[in-house]
Parts: sequence; C-alpha cells; structure tokens
Amino acid sequence: MEELRTNIGKALTKLEESQTGLGKASAFLTAAAQKRVFDSWQRRVKDIDELCDGLAGVLEKTGNDQLRTDQAIEAEIAALGVGSKDASADHGRGR
Repeated sequence: MEELRTNIGKALTKLEESQTGLGKASAFLTAAAQKRVFDSWQRRVKDIDELCDGLAGVLEKTGNDQLRTDQAIEAEIAALGVGSKDASADHGRGR
C-alpha cells in the first residue's frame, strides 16, 4: 500500500507542477478545465490515502490474528508430543 501512496503522490506532484502559472481564475477554457481535473485528482488522492489507512489497519490486524492462530496450533501440537522423538520411540515399543 505504501508503494501505491508513493506513486500516486509522485503523480499528484507532477500534476501540481503543471498548474504553475495557470492562476486561480484563468480566462482560458483549457486552463480552467485542467484546474478542475487537478482539483478532482487531489480529492481522489485524499480518498485513496484514507482508504489505504483503513485497509492497512484491517490487514495488519488480520495478519496478527492469523499469526496468533498459527502459534496456538503449534503450541497445542507440541503439547500433544506429536512428532517428538520420545513419542516416536514409545510408539515403536508397542505402548
């Protein structure tokens, strides 16, 4: 997600640089239209940034929950002695 933010930020910077010299109220229709497009993209980038923040939190929590689940399963298996040398040796003796 960080890469998405970085790339969008770079694109927005280039768009911002292209606005240099156009002014707030341009008499040229093309310049005025470009300004509206730029404003629209600024809003979109802000929305994407907020979406990334929300998704990052959810994905991080999901990853942490999954890790804890994996660790809990490993601990239960270890407690059963499955796969341990002692358990294999006892099984071979007919116990």
